[in-house]
Amino acid sequence: MKAVYVLILRMFLLTGCWDQKSVQDMNIVTAIGIDYKDGLYTMYGKLTDFSAVSTTENGGNKSNKTSWVGKGMGKTVNLAFYDLYPSAQHQTLWTHVKSIVLSESALANLTDITEELLRSRDLRYTPWVYGTKDKIEDIFNADTTFNQSPLMLEMFEPREVYKQRSGIEPIRLQKLMNAVREPASTVLLPEISLSSRHWSTNQKNNPMMQLKGVFAIHRGASEGWLPEADMNGARLLTFSHINRFPLNLDASKGTPASLNLYNPSSSYSMHLENGKIIFNARATIHANITESSWKKGLDVKQMKAKAEQKLMRDIYEDFDKAQRKGIDLYHFEEWLYRHHYEIWKQKSSGGPLLQNVHLGDVKVKVMIDHSNTYKM
Repeated sequence: MKAVYVLILRMFLLTGCWDQKSVQDMNIVTAIGIDYKDGLYTMYGKLTDFSAVSTTENGGNKSNKTSWVGKGMGKTVNLAFYDLYPSAQHQTLWTHVKSIVLSESALANLTDITEELLRSRDLRYTPWVYGTKDKIEDIFNADTTFNQSPLMLEMFEPREVYKQRSGIEPIRLQKLMNAVREPASTVLLPEISLSSRHWSTNQKNNPMMQLKGVFAIHRGASEGWLPEADMNGARLLTFSHINRFPLNLDASKGTPASLNLYNPSSSYSMHLENGKIIFNARATIHANITESSWKKGLDVKQMKAKAEQKLMRDIYEDFDKAQRKGIDLYHFEEWLYRHHYEIWKQKSSGGPLLQNVHLGDVKVKVMIDHSNTYKM
């Protein structure tokens, strides 16, 4: 009998999981959006139904999922966050944020925004980060194909699309912070937007997420926007890597051909001439032939020469377009800051350094690895 009393006493002393909460009893924010207008910040929080995630991944019910987007306003980002809580119904968690979307107007206050966001111990440096010209609420309400898991949206995992077509390189918050804290760094912030041109559901256009361009971030603010069409030179000289990107080659006679570009590498050299900073660039990129008709067109040697000429021309043209907008597309200033600090210090003290930068000699080497054909 004494043993029974001891056992009962020990049961009462066990703490157990008395304060454990189920997933459905919490608001789990997976994306944050920030807008700025008329002196007020508007903060959007996209909630994800994790029960729908588990159901979908386990092959269960694939019925349409409800999308919830919270909205708070305040004179600071922190106050906008707190504006959400009174009507949240449950505890709101920010520890699972996977992406951050900033409006074009909010990019003017990027230094204040990032500083306030990272003061929270709930947020990490790992979320994917984007700028946008669209309404953030519309982006957060966009859906996936086939009622897939809500975490399969491109804003949560942009690398999947980038593997197949390396158009705009996605970046994480950690890389964006370099443009805020470093005096010479420029970061190309992807612009996320909605496109109704490509996909439809039951003969109705369905807006889907797409990366269409970049905002150039320098010293904590946006210096302008460039479309994806002006990124050909940046893919060779600026992007950390590309997996696949098509290059069309027009033939004067016969059928056009195309290449898939991947694995670029580049290097710079610099010299001063009449007070101007002249940069020379060397780039090497690998390629596969993806389209080449049996009709008389281009042979491999001609395709290689045409590709090199086109890419070299793109590097010059894209540099001119970006420079006219005051954008350091090829990160020349950062290279100068890292390798020739005294020159950078001298040239940057008199105003924007980019106006004194000129693109000199450019060499591009295309290495065609294989033609994707089967030979008997």
